[in-house]
Amino acid sequence: MRTTDKGLQEAIKRQPRYKLPSNFSYRMMQKIQEENILREKRQEKRMFILFLIFAILSGGSCIGLFIWKYGAAFISYWQTCKEILPDSHTLLFYLPTFCALCLLFFFNRWLHKKMHKTL
Repeated sequence: MRTTDKGLQEAIKRQPRYKLPSNFSYRMMQKIQEENILREKRQEKRMFILFLIFAILSGGSCIGLFIWKYGAAFISYWQTCKEILPDSHTLLFYLPTFCALCLLFFFNRWLHKKMHKTL
């Protein structure tokens, strides 16, 4: 034997020996496992909350930067659009017609599918 082998054997002999107590059972292992699962779930919940806070703060800062940088141009563009577009009464007048056209479009597609299935 070499000296390193003897040193390893002596180190192994000096290690404390751990023996499980006689009342250690399967239920205790289950409780330990359940506790680990709960700890992992808590950690995942914390990470989700941190991610949500990060997303809200970064989104808010992006919106704030946009307003700070382009706020005046956006307001002037909005005023121009309000002058060009028709008022809300005109839009509400054409709303039923627009809805009817959309419904007719979907009904037409449905009929075409039905006709092609039967042929």
